[in-house]
Amino acid sequence: MPMPINRRQFLQSSVSAGVIAAGAVSIPKPVDAKPRQLDEFIDHDALGMAQLIKSKEISRTEAVEIVIRRIEALDPIINAITTKTYERALEKAETIPLDSTFAGMPILIKDMIDVGGVRRTDGSRMNLTNVPAKNVKYIDGVESAGMNILGMTNVPEFAQLGIVTNNSAFGVTKNPWDLSKSAGGSSGGAGAAVAAGIVPLAHGTDGGGSNRYPPCFQGLFGVKPSRARMLPGEADGGHGPFKTNQAISRTVRDSAALFNETEDKSGAVFEPVGRVTEPSKRRLKIGYAPDIAGAMQTEPEVRAVQEATVALLEDLGHQVEEIAYPLNSAEFFESFTNAFLRQFGFVAGLAEKISGRSAAQSGLLDPFSASIIGFGASITDDQQAQAMEYLKTVPVAYARTFESFDLILSPVTPVLSIDADALKPTDSFNPYTRKFLEDRMSFGAPVNVSGHCAMSVPLNWAPDTGFPIGSMFQAATGDDRLLYELAFELEAARPWKDKWAPYSAKYIPV
Repeated sequence: MPMPINRRQFLQSSVSAGVIAAGAVSIPKPVDAKPRQLDEFIDHDALGMAQLIKSKEISRTEAVEIVIRRIEALDPIINAITTKTYERALEKAETIPLDSTFAGMPILIKDMIDVGGVRRTDGSRMNLTNVPAKNVKYIDGVESAGMNILGMTNVPEFAQLGIVTNNSAFGVTKNPWDLSKSAGGSSGGAGAAVAAGIVPLAHGTDGGGSNRYPPCFQGLFGVKPSRARMLPGEADGGHGPFKTNQAISRTVRDSAALFNETEDKSGAVFEPVGRVTEPSKRRLKIGYAPDIAGAMQTEPEVRAVQEATVALLEDLGHQVEEIAYPLNSAEFFESFTNAFLRQFGFVAGLAEKISGRSAAQSGLLDPFSASIIGFGASITDDQQAQAMEYLKTVPVAYARTFESFDLILSPVTPVLSIDADALKPTDSFNPYTRKFLEDRMSFGAPVNVSGHCAMSVPLNWAPDTGFPIGSMFQAATGDDRLLYELAFELEAARPWKDKWAPYSAKYIPV
């Protein structure tokens, strides 16, 4: 066990040294490196670190240096970060107001949103030199909250591998709980960075479950807000048809604080939620759906822990009733695919324009992306029109359920885990890979079409392996407050913040 050092010694030691993970991973240290030590700040969440900054126990610059140390030690193991913005963060640090919510605490941003002056790649070789000129409004909200952007996190190319984060540009992101397992997708880099303790809070986008799958597989809290609830995340000032922005975090209070800072306060679509800080005394009627028709059956280990979640809810005084999931997965994905995949034609056009060759032959796109674009091009106008008509029925189906129940409880995904190389960027979109994705995204993706809100809560760990298993709660469109209030209650009843992955700064010296 490393010998303890005092706070100033920790802060002043080198940020460029190597790391030795006792009993697990060994990365050689540079000859002139100072000894690494366990991170004394690791148990603080983002608001906790902000309080240290505000009380001047550490400076805003030192907060950046702490996170840089973690990145340099841990990212070679998990491969979560695509672009580092160290100089930008160090230059901004002391300009961030101390009276802001996060007071200069660093954050990592998913590499699928515009940050002014920072490379945005969407996980693609085609975008390696793409640097947006200015922030989208959502990122303005993140920075106004006092968060200091220190880098961008890995994603599958244009999110097309869905639930696995892997691409040819940057490689596969590994799960800190088990390096042979996927970190989930498409916010896999964000989730891995939080699970490894690099940051306690990271931004993610959710276009088909992407802020719920990584938390499910990594013991974290993840939120998909109601569509149009947050400040716009698109360059045109609008909202995507499926995608939302919010956080993956270790604590509910960090997520709730960032939610308050980045929601649209105009009231144009929803009355603002504000900052939720505690549970509600209201007891809820919850519909529990352990399986979804038209997809693989939920694995026994996953189903068993959802039953444990049901028992916890009942112990807390909530009423839980087993129900059928509102949709058939096979019917949904047939229409979702036909409605959604044609939009990637513009990506093929860009690749062809740059290379002068077809998208598949351009060398700019991963084979999986090129094949999914090719499939999208085969979808006819009539198929797309029929699909769009079906998708209009999705929010109606959920609304019927929410007429009888306050919330829906289900697995986040029917599987316990996914191998890190289960899907590769060199694979093709074919009946096998399509079915693989649709089964694993069966509970999550319909929520994005409906537009209502959902969260993944880390309430259970597999008894044999200790691997995390999340539970998904969904609320009607606009009922985001209800989710946060329940999340605070569940966190108090079954705390998870101090459950750490083996490949994290809790155990690996930085």
